[in-house]
Amino acid sequence: MVEHEQLDLFELISECYSSIRKKIEEKWSEISDITISNSEWYIMMKIYKKQPTISSVTKNVRISRQATHKFIKKLESKGLVEILPGNNNRDKCIQLTNIGELCVEKYIVLKKDLEMKIQEKIGNEKYTIIKEILQSEWGN
Repeated sequence: MVEHEQLDLFELISECYSSIRKKIEEKWSEISDITISNSEWYIMMKIYKKQPTISSVTKNVRISRQATHKFIKKLESKGLVEILPGNNNRDKCIQLTNIGELCVEKYIVLKKDLEMKIQEKIGNEKYTIIKEILQSEWGN
């Protein structure tokens, strides 16, 4: 790993994000045999407790339309989502299966647990400052 002082802001954010993602993936693999990619988690979180159309999911994720459809098919083959008829014949809806919902709920617990560990490690004041900075408008 590169010294933190030598990294610019974007590299620091990216490195921290990668480290956090890796920890969550490791924790997930300890409790489940189901392999779920970051992009698949992203889609699952977008549809959790909802039944959106596939086209609305495609518009609301930062993944290409083709890749989103590919990930949805993979999630369906793993039994994590199901495709349902929509209001019209053209657009189909997507929802998590019971297994998919259970996975998301376990994933949320893993994330909250890691967040609490980070908060304990850096302290409440720094934790609050980081959250405020990340939630603020950056003008981008």
